[in-house]
Amino acid sequence: MNSKLNPYYLDGLVDGEGCFSITFNRHKNNRIEVRLIFEIELREDDKEILERVKETLECGNLYYLDYKRYRKWKPHFKYKVSNLGDIVQKIIPFFNKYSLQAKKRKSFEMFSKVADLMLLKKHLTSEGILEIRNLKDNQ
Repeated sequence: MNSKLNPYYLDGLVDGEGCFSITFNRHKNNRIEVRLIFEIELREDDKEILERVKETLECGNLYYLDYKRYRKWKPHFKYKVSNLGDIVQKIIPFFNKYSLQAKKRKSFEMFSKVADLMLLKKHLTSEGILEIRNLKDNQ
């Protein structure tokens, strides 16, 4: 049995449960780090789907999340890709080929623009960080 997912199923899953995020982290030396993160989080009993997502996209990692502080929440697994090379070479081409249909499409388009800026090393300058912040804020 092929454990890779049908790309249209994966596309729909991401439309509903996926997240394309841009984070800004300030380091002790006041340097700001920009990171792109693609992730899907599902309950523990759906771990197999996330394993198949990882196999289909050929990148990323799974993380176990135990929400003990929230009594009614069951444990979850998170599939996460934060490596810029994987995002540019695997995640973005996949979703360019299999277009998202819902509101995640706009988020993905902004995510892709920021990836292009990062490839140009714009995230390493104050002006570039401001440009990325403006893109994110005006999404």
